[in-house]
Amino acid sequence: MTDEEFDNFLAKVNDELESKQAELNSTYGLGEMKRWWFDQQSAKLQFFDVNDRLAVEADVVGIGSFSPKSSSWKWAWSNPTFLPELREKALPLKRLEVFTGFDLFGNEGTFSIAGESMAWELAAMAVHQLGALGCYRAPAPVLDGPHTYLAITGLKGA
Repeated sequence: MTDEEFDNFLAKVNDELESKQAELNSTYGLGEMKRWWFDQQSAKLQFFDVNDRLAVEADVVGIGSFSPKSSSWKWAWSNPTFLPELREKALPLKRLEVFTGFDLFGNEGTFSIAGESMAWELAAMAVHQLGALGCYRAPAPVLDGPHTYLAITGLKGA
């Protein structure tokens, strides 16, 4: 893929993700939920409403983690904090290396990226690759901790 082709691909997937995120928010109100919970065993992401009732449940595939403190990324398929089953579900993301010609998609280690905007670009490419409905950026449980990006592959209201 040439640089121009990659730039066009990136613009396309960013537009797709923006549209998908808007649809998720308007249909399910994900941006207005009181809290969320991710259960790795079931690969389910749950959203709870202002009355703390389960409102939406999503099937997810891990994309990766972004650390704002070090401005670094680690793919879910190589991240030991994900259960082995979840790492396996994320393996199709490695195909982006062949498709784009960029080795960062096959990088098993943690690597530096150009901030959170690039983390969202990686997420947009992953959502496209997986044919996902959108993405959820799970905030870090501790200050300056890593944010986990999860591709939403299925949704149902509770």
